[in-house]
Order: sequence, then structure tokens, then C-alpha cells
Amino acid sequence: MAWVEVEFKGKSVWAEVGADGALISEGGRTPIRYSPKAGAKIYRGGTRGISRASGSPVKELPDGVSADDAKKKKSSSRGSGFGSAGTRTAAQARAAKADARSRIDALPEGTHLVFTDGACHGNPGPAGSGAVVNIAGGPTLEKSKALGIATNNVGELTAVGMALDLLEQGEVPKDATIALFTDSKYTMGVLAQGWKAKANRELILEIRGRLKDWPNLEINWVAGHVGVPENERADELATLGARQSG
Repeated sequence: MAWVEVEFKGKSVWAEVGADGALISEGGRTPIRYSPKAGAKIYRGGTRGISRASGSPVKELPDGVSADDAKKKKSSSRGSGFGSAGTRTAAQARAAKADARSRIDALPEGTHLVFTDGACHGNPGPAGSGAVVNIAGGPTLEKSKALGIATNNVGELTAVGMALDLLEQGEVPKDATIALFTDSKYTMGVLAQGWKAKANRELILEIRGRLKDWPNLEINWVAGHVGVPENERADELATLGARQSG
């Protein structure tokens, strides 16, 4: 495949070009990679956000790996490779943070970013939920909620519903492109990966129903407590709610 070095969101990346040397664009998104090395992850970034200097040479680069395929493979494996919060090493935390930032940076221009989290002191115990919504080109909206005595999973799920409330409050169109990030694999599983709802069925069905109104909202898992600012803020809001519940 042929690639050219370009600037994307202030970073130097490689963008795929066709035989005519023009950027490949499908649905307004262009394949990009952050490394010219073999096996580098290939993401899809908004074509309009790519700045290409005139005369940039086109180069053949070794094959990369589709980030979408890598994501599917990772979700089907037992672990993320980043360890678990509280026990992961410093190297795992750095890798998890870099992975999160690269995925966020590769999102199409104009994507609305959502981060949710739940907290619980004991399980069940005093619980809370937090949500952060970064409206593209607009304000950042936040919400914290005290849930009383509940489980951590209830806190995580409730946070997603709160995020949808914030999107509506911010008058974000229902067909807008939205990336929601949660550090709960349970939430990811029951809302986006077809996991069977055993506990919390009523709440899960309610949120699934609401998500149908947002056809371009994608739920993503991100490692928690690795220094992603928006995730850390959602955690602070959830913890606040849990304290208020106590």
C-alpha cells in the first residue's frame, strides 16, 4: 500500500493514498497510521482534518493491522494486555494511556466525546455515577449522581444513561457521530457486545432502548486510572456521588 506523511490533529502521521496519489477517503475518513513499521495499527481519521504538504513523497510501507480487527481480537481474548486497575505496572499504564489517546486522536473531526464511570464503596454499597460529554466545537458538560446503596455495575450503567441526558441537554443531533468510552468491560459487554443480561435486566433494557435513538454512537472500552483526563474526571464525579450516598 502507498502512504504519504501528513499532519493530523497536530501530529505527524501516515495517510493512505491511491494510485493517483490522492488521499483515499471512504465516508469522509482516511486510513492513517502513526508508525511506518510493519504491524502498525491502521486507524480511520477524518479526511478534512488531514493537512498534506505539497510535494510530499509517496512511499510503500510494510503492511499494518486494522485497528478495528485488532479491537475485535482483543475483545474476544481474555485480557486487554493492560492489566487491571490497582495492579497494572507502570509500563502497562503507559501503554494503555497511549492506546486510548491514539484511538481518540484517530476519531473523525466533529466527533462528540463521552466518558462515563461508576463508583461503589463496597459492592453493594454507597454508589455513584459520573459522566463527561465534550461536545465538538462546544462546551463540556458534566454530571454526578448519588445512587444510594447499589452495585458498581449499576453505577456504570446509570452513568451511560446520564451521558445520554447530557447529549440531549447539549442539543446534540441524534444522528451525530459520538464515541462513548467506559472503563467497565461489563457495560461494554451488555450494551455493545450482546452479553446476556442476567442481573440489572430492567436497567440494561432501558439503556439499550435509548441507545437505538443514537445510531452513530459507538461504545468503546478504555483502561481506567491511567491518566486519560476525561476518564479521570468521570471517576471523580462518580466518586463524589458515592460519597454523597454514604
